[in-house]
Amino acid sequence: MTLPEWLLLISALLSSAVLVSIGAARVRIPLTVILAISGLIAAWVGGWVALESPLRGRTFEEVLVFAFLPILVFEAALGLSTRAFFRNLLSILVLAIPALVVSTVLVGMAVHLGTEASLTAALLFGALISATDPVAVVDVFRRIGVPQRLLSIIEGESLLNDGVAIVLVHILLAAALGHEVSVGEGLVDFAFVFVGGIGIGTVAGFAAAFLLPWIDRLSAAALSVAVAYGGFVVADQVLGVSGVMATVAAGIVMGGLAPSRASAEIRQLWRELWEALGYIANALLFLLIGLAIDPTLLTDHLGAIGLAIAVVLVARALAVVPLVVLLERMAVIPAFGMRNQAVVVWGGLRGGVALALALALPETLPERELFIAMTGGVVVATLALNATTISALVRVLGIAEPSRAEHFLAASARLTGIAAARRQLTDLDLDDPRISSELEALEGRTVDEIRQITLTPAEELRVVTGRGLAVERETYQLLHDIGLLQPAVTRLLLHEVDDRIEETSLGRSMVGVLRKRDRPAFDRVVETLVRRLPPPAGDDPEDLAYAEVSARFLAARRTTQALDLFAELPNVAAQTIQRTKETFTAWEQDAADTLAELDEQVGEEGIRVRRLQAQLLSKVAAEQALRDLASVGLLPEALVDQASAQIAAELALPHRGDVTV
Repeated sequence: MTLPEWLLLISALLSSAVLVSIGAARVRIPLTVILAISGLIAAWVGGWVALESPLRGRTFEEVLVFAFLPILVFEAALGLSTRAFFRNLLSILVLAIPALVVSTVLVGMAVHLGTEASLTAALLFGALISATDPVAVVDVFRRIGVPQRLLSIIEGESLLNDGVAIVLVHILLAAALGHEVSVGEGLVDFAFVFVGGIGIGTVAGFAAAFLLPWIDRLSAAALSVAVAYGGFVVADQVLGVSGVMATVAAGIVMGGLAPSRASAEIRQLWRELWEALGYIANALLFLLIGLAIDPTLLTDHLGAIGLAIAVVLVARALAVVPLVVLLERMAVIPAFGMRNQAVVVWGGLRGGVALALALALPETLPERELFIAMTGGVVVATLALNATTISALVRVLGIAEPSRAEHFLAASARLTGIAAARRQLTDLDLDDPRISSELEALEGRTVDEIRQITLTPAEELRVVTGRGLAVERETYQLLHDIGLLQPAVTRLLLHEVDDRIEETSLGRSMVGVLRKRDRPAFDRVVETLVRRLPPPAGDDPEDLAYAEVSARFLAARRTTQALDLFAELPNVAAQTIQRTKETFTAWEQDAADTLAELDEQVGEEGIRVRRLQAQLLSKVAAEQALRDLASVGLLPEALVDQASAQIAAELALPHRGDVTV
């Protein structure tokens, strides 16, 4: 096909995807599933003879690998919580490597016994079909809203095991074609390709993070695309290592460093850009998957396809459950639970990567057509069966159901925003009777909602502590976003508060000792590397020390004030509030003592500047409260813009959207 013909095809496919998405929203079936089925039906009914050559061979693999995979993998890695990823790294690695190898062996043995495929060739099929597809998995699990830890493990596994599967397929393909391959050489090749890809991606990610403080939002958008594609191609084609792992590593590094190296505008643009690119790539890919599957191959090998579907599903369970149970009994990871295990097993979707690997098998492999048919059948089955029922499974198991504490936290946060907005409207003489009436009505409904939530003492402590830590984290991010907190300090403080938030959410630590916990070794390594990245304008060590302690002081002060809200709420014991406030008050006093020591060294001018910083933070926080209410339709945007302009005028500052780090 010529380039204009390809462009016309892409336009037609995207238009079809938009039309299909309208129907998908009505029937509440994942869009990716409907797109794949639609493509398969179109290929079956229309024949698509003209597209057979470009879509059913090496070309499809190249289109998927070099056009779609960098986008889809980078988008998933960029949005991944790096804290949760590295907290659960052992679980992710076990699922991505040993579990995949076990599944490869189980599937390979069954296919060898159930078909005429040789053992080596059957193991090759087991390797290419055992990896869960990040494209399919990430889309479905983000949509249904599973818990953060479970989402991080499933996303991390699907991102890493593609690289493992691709390397394993290349090794087993050589053996299936009669080439001599030793176990030792295979392990060395695997380590080189897998680890080498991670190394290239890590370097690319840190290089991009180095530039972030000096570039604008559009340049940062272009840089992210360049890293996604450039890192993939350089790793895969130039250096001979895993392009998938390079893109994964680059996305994780850039996503993890963005809160401390990139402005709020860059982070927002990244979210919007990569969400849009991910949607386009998903829409095209899953239509192409359907079109690339030859319907006649499916009908000619129905028996083998049925065997493959059954074996793949059973092997997934046999590979995942024993390894997870073993890790739990060794007390290496937090308890996973049977419900989470069920979701991990049933969420093992297959997609374009497996199909591309099958279509790329050489014509000289006797089992090529059989494996393409079996792969297509498994891909269609997991999309049509697993993807459409995983939401129901999550609901039945009660995994995605918010807890009472989470409901209480959400309601209390809503009250905090209402109170802040009401104060700010009054201060700026922008009070409107209609808006005040709406705020009062919302406040009344929220309080009634809270009265109906009965918490245990442990849940009370979790709610109050969680709210306090959330305010602390928000303070650090606001200070960074308005240019008052240096990147190195921002990352240190965000990592520290994220540790405490995770410990509190898991119920493994009391707030009084959270500050004393040792940080993970990985955090310390990354922090060391980040501190070596030059800041925008060279930070003085004394400035860094003051920035850190002043941020702690302001965060503790705001947190203590925020906790006063709980004294007015039902269903929270006064001693719980007091117990938590005492901890944050102690942190505030520690910071105040240190600030007093530092103030003696800077004189009156330094103290004046610092007080202005505190005033600025208070104003920006109030503006944020107004914007939060505008985002849910309670305040008109014009009123918020007027208030924002007045805040900026009072402090002789630009609008918040123009502030850069």
